Amino acid sequence: MTAALVTGSADLIGAEASRFFAARGFDVIGIDNDMRRQFFASAANTEWSRRQLERDCPEAVFIFTSTK
Repeated sequence: MTAALVTGSADLIGAEASRFFAARGFDVIGIDNDMRRQFFASAANTEWSRRQLERDCPEAVFIFTSTK
């Protein structure tokens, strides 16, 4: 069993890394705290990306927290 831990998994690079490893059979564990919301206001949140990841990689485990 090979696993990939991806931090920032709902951001641009992290989401692509999650998809990349999942497509190659890795057990993906993704972590994201949506810091974009803190830095760039709520319009920049990664919620849309999180929903796509959960749809695209149903076998992966994602841990999402919010910093609201």
